[in-house]
Amino acid sequence: MRPISQTFRCFDEVVRRGSIRKAAESLHLTAAAVHQQILNLEEQVGSPLFDRLPRGMQLTTAGEIIIAAVRRGQRDFDNAMTQVEDLRSLRRGHVNLAVSPSSAEYLVPGAIQAAMTRYPGVTYSVRSGNGENILKWVETGEADIGYGLRRKPPPGVVEVRAYVQHLGVVTPPGHPLTKLQRRPRLRDCLGYPLILMSPDTELRAMVDQIDHRDRRNARPLVETSSVAMVRRLVADGIGIGFLIAENVAEDVAGGKLAWTPLADAGAQSSSCLYQRSDLTTTVAMGMFLQFLGQAIEQNEDRFHTSTRPVRKRGARV
Repeated sequence: MRPISQTFRCFDEVVRRGSIRKAAESLHLTAAAVHQQILNLEEQVGSPLFDRLPRGMQLTTAGEIIIAAVRRGQRDFDNAMTQVEDLRSLRRGHVNLAVSPSSAEYLVPGAIQAAMTRYPGVTYSVRSGNGENILKWVETGEADIGYGLRRKPPPGVVEVRAYVQHLGVVTPPGHPLTKLQRRPRLRDCLGYPLILMSPDTELRAMVDQIDHRDRRNARPLVETSSVAMVRRLVADGIGIGFLIAENVAEDVAGGKLAWTPLADAGAQSSSCLYQRSDLTTTVAMGMFLQFLGQAIEQNEDRFHTSTRPVRKRGARV
C-alpha cells in the first residue's frame, strides 16, 4: 500500500493498533511524532477523532466517518497507481468483447494478434451475435465493449465511437458491374439475381434505406442472416450481394470477390462501439480499442473509403 499522506498513515495505524505507542513502533516513528499527526488532523477536522481511554484509543463517531473516508481514498489511490503501472507495462488485463460474426472472422482476430505482439499478458473473451444480442450483452455486463452496425442502444448503454461504413455491391471479379465508368447505384444492380441479408439485419436496413422506388423492384433469389453465405453464393456465381468492406476484405484480397461501393446517397451507416454508461474503461480495454480502431481504418483504407471516427462521447474509450 502506498500511503496518500503521512498524516493519514499515522491515523489509520493508530486505529488498527488501538495505541499511539504501538502505531509508532509499527511505523518506525517516535510516539511524539505520531501523536502530533493525530493532533494536527483533529485540528483540521475540528472535532476529536479518538476517545483517550485507559485501555487505548477508541474512535469517536467523527473518527469513524473520517477513517472510512481515508480508507476509501487509499483504495482509490492504490487502484490508480496500479493502473498507471499497468499502463507502463500492461503485464496483465482482460478484455470482454461482443461483435458480429463477420467481425469475429477477420477484423477482431487481426486486432488481437497485433495487440498480442506488444502486450502478450492481456487475455480476451469474444462472443459473436447479431446487433440485438451485442447490445444486450453490453447492457447485462456480459461484455464490456460491443461493436457492430449502428442501432438504438438500450437504457444504460451509450455509443462511444462510430466509424462511417459504406455499402457496396459484392460480385465475382470481372462482373459487368465492376466495369462501369462510375460507381454503380442500386438500380444498376436490380437486374441481377440478388443474394440479400435477411430483413432483420442492419446490413439489410442499409439496402432498404436507399430510395424506396429502387428497393421496390428488388426480388431476392436468396435471403439469409449469414454474411458467409452471401460471400459463398456470390463467389460461386449464383448472384450478387450487398455488404460493407469489412465483410469481404479477405476474399477481395484473395481475388475471390470484388467489392464496389454504391453511389447512392443512402448507402452508408456506421459501425459503432458501445459501452455501459457506468463503466470505466480499463487500461487493457483502452489499449485494445486503439488496435481495433487502427484495424477498422486500415481495412477501409484498402477500399479507398473513409471510416475515421465521426462521433465520440466522453472520454471512456
